[in-house]
Amino acid sequence: MATLNFKNINKIYPNKVQAVFDFNLDIKDKEFIVFVGPSGCGKSTTLRMVAGLEEITSGELLIDNRLVNNIEPKDRDIAMVFQNYALYPHMTVYGNMAFALKLRKVPKPIYEENEEVNLLRQENLKTLKEIKSLYRYVKKHSDSKESFEKIETMYQKIFENEDKISQIATQKVGRYEERIAELNKLKGKLEKDIISYKNAIEKETDEKTKEVYSFGLSQKEKQHENVLKELEYLNNNDVPLFKARKLSKYEIDLEIQKAAQTLDLGQYLFRRPAALSGGQRQRVALGRAIVRHPKVFLMDEPLSNLDAKLRVQTRSEISKIHKRVGATTIYVTHDQTEAMTMADRIVVMKDGYIQQIGTPKEIYDNPNNKFVGGFIGNPPMNFLNAHFNGEKLFVDGEEKLAIDIDKNQLNTLKNHKEGSYDVVIGLRPENVYLNDDHNLNKDSQKIDIVCDFRELLGQEIVIYTYILGQKFLLKVSSKTVINPDEKLTIGFNKDSLYFFDKETTKRIN
Repeated sequence: MATLNFKNINKIYPNKVQAVFDFNLDIKDKEFIVFVGPSGCGKSTTLRMVAGLEEITSGELLIDNRLVNNIEPKDRDIAMVFQNYALYPHMTVYGNMAFALKLRKVPKPIYEENEEVNLLRQENLKTLKEIKSLYRYVKKHSDSKESFEKIETMYQKIFENEDKISQIATQKVGRYEERIAELNKLKGKLEKDIISYKNAIEKETDEKTKEVYSFGLSQKEKQHENVLKELEYLNNNDVPLFKARKLSKYEIDLEIQKAAQTLDLGQYLFRRPAALSGGQRQRVALGRAIVRHPKVFLMDEPLSNLDAKLRVQTRSEISKIHKRVGATTIYVTHDQTEAMTMADRIVVMKDGYIQQIGTPKEIYDNPNNKFVGGFIGNPPMNFLNAHFNGEKLFVDGEEKLAIDIDKNQLNTLKNHKEGSYDVVIGLRPENVYLNDDHNLNKDSQKIDIVCDFRELLGQEIVIYTYILGQKFLLKVSSKTVINPDEKLTIGFNKDSLYFFDKETTKRIN
């Protein structure tokens, strides 16, 4: 798989609207990264820049330390799973998964002749004939579960033989003429591009356009430098040999069958997308990406078209597939629940800027600012406007309701700014308890409220109320009997409070 490095990435459209600002991120090999944020925050635009579907205005994007800013999408070795699946309706599942494999040339190792390898290949071809015969039987009669299980077992035998072949086959070593010719061709193209950019810079009078051309020139020069380094090495060293070619039917079939077994699609391979459920179609879209063995998987809100129950099921399936395949994955969603349950790390975005990067637990427990605190968590964090007078904290600036804070919190607020200033108090609904709850400390804050509205969510009830005119939510057990307009006393512990600067919205630590 691959590492990705985003260095000061910016995206400005021709109408001068900037969608992404100074995006910096390093993604490790095999990591599952989730971009999350509201609509229009720049997460899909960033994903499309990785795919090569959008040009990068400035900055550098590296995949496996290779600069890809000006590399064609087809040459970036990425696979994308779209929101609407994008399956070919007239093709079977097998045809959809095979389509990309039939078109592309891929570098395949060149092996030396080996009698033991030839015998294993013959054994595999014999097994494959038996499988085809069994498939014909299944098509004529019915989708027999036992037959499909037998087919999977036979393919497992082929996979085992292929593993043996990979261990005993010896790759040829020599001068890599095919790659040298490819690099010489690329070198000539880059040299022409560099001359064109230099001429354009000399003729251009507009400073902003000059900057764009200068950035393009720097990218081309870096690519040219990398090509020269690789050429020098290949011209002076013998290396393992490869040949760019299209995959054989046998190779394509094995790739599809491996992916089908991973995704539990074996019995659906000869159905068309119209005969599949939404979750099955999503698995086909994933399978089409997996068979290509790309360096990076890109997923653009792949679950948004599914119903709630299927979304939960498919979410767990994607996580399992990621663990099995071990692919570097960037996943885009606006659903913070998906981000929390699936990600190794989350990138929270708003208005084109990164707000915070961290593990789900880090972001949930320690939000950087008010936006992150309110966006991550369901129901969202409560926010109460308050005023700190240098010694005490009052909700809404009125002395009716003082918030008890300990010495450490008092010092934190004093050190943040001198004198009195406005503060926003953050408190998660799950950290608010009813008066008789055993989770409350002896010195916890107590407030009288009136239940405005109650929402039953299975094991929990969300209570909607107001504190000095400010909306406030809390979660309690569904065993508790609560009615609208009922008077309640609630409490919360001091250590569950968050403080945010009202002007900057940044968290006060």
